Amino acid sequence: MAGRNRKPTHLKIVEGNKGKRAINGQEPDPDYLNDLTPPEFLTDSAKVVWEEIAQNLRDARVLTVLDIPMLQMVCESVATYRNAVKKCEERHAKGSIGESSSIGYWEMIKSMSFKQAMAAMQQFGMSPAARTRIAIQPQGELDLGDKESKNYFT
Repeated sequence: MAGRNRKPTHLKIVEGNKGKRAINGQEPDPDYLNDLTPPEFLTDSAKVVWEEIAQNLRDARVLTVLDIPMLQMVCESVATYRNAVKKCEERHAKGSIGESSSIGYWEMIKSMSFKQAMAAMQQFGMSPAARTRIAIQPQGELDLGDKESKNYFT
């Protein structure tokens, strides 16, 4: 059984480290993602989702170069969910009894992709409740590449 997710160091500092556990002074501080071009291997529908959310995540200062795989999962899950919703609507509109197994299949895909998207989106604070658990690290401007001059933990 898995325990709670670890709290980011910067959040421990802001909250006062109530648990008195050691603070990681060497936590990674990845660069923000500046190239927002969707990865080539994403499906076309996932690229549409990427275009819809990548800029907003970067503007919110939660999208770094290390987050690309997680964002790809978000995009594919949302795209799959949208496709499943469309398929369910089409099947229900037909009202064909012979289509009931097909409706069940697409309902299952819709449910699974919704759960996957929600789990991944929470990591980026993409819901009001999830945003209360997100804190950004102060990296300065998005285009700064000089990380050697920053030391937040001394």
